[in-house]
Amino acid sequence: MPAIWTTPKTWATGDALTALDMNTHLRDNLEFLKTNVSDEYRGNESADWTTTSTSFVDVDNTKLRLDVTTKGGDLLIGFYGTVLHPAASQIINFDVEAALNGGAGARLGLGNDGLVGVVSVTNTNIRMPVSFVYLYRNIAAGSWVFDLQWKTSASTATLYGGATTGYDITPQFWCKELN
Repeated sequence: MPAIWTTPKTWATGDALTALDMNTHLRDNLEFLKTNVSDEYRGNESADWTTTSTSFVDVDNTKLRLDVTTKGGDLLIGFYGTVLHPAASQIINFDVEAALNGGAGARLGLGNDGLVGVVSVTNTNIRMPVSFVYLYRNIAAGSWVFDLQWKTSASTATLYGGATTGYDITPQFWCKELN
């Protein structure tokens, strides 16, 4: 069954009830409403990701990118990963860039620091978990692309992708439309 929406028929007294009408206006529309819109990435890579950028850049614009066609409404976007910063008292920030129908992207986080930041502790080389769930309210229907972005305050930040011997820690980046 196709998951497409058809404007329901306005029935009049005496209209014949056909299987085609019932399937088109009832079955297919219910299937459309039931269809879950979501995308996810669960990593287990051969290499971890690193950045030295002090401004937001894509972590990986092929693997840590979500492509969904929404019906409009609310969307949950989530991320979990483990990071490492080799220098004490440095910050790794994460954000999501959203673009609709091939248009210009805009970061979802307010201000310069994105959706979440992790501060490295006084001891260096400590692995730290980072996560967020963001409720993107009242989005337009259409084809959306969401890119996970990050930056570091200094030095080199690492996001584990499941590649490091002894630290097979994998990230997850996902979205789900709320019907």
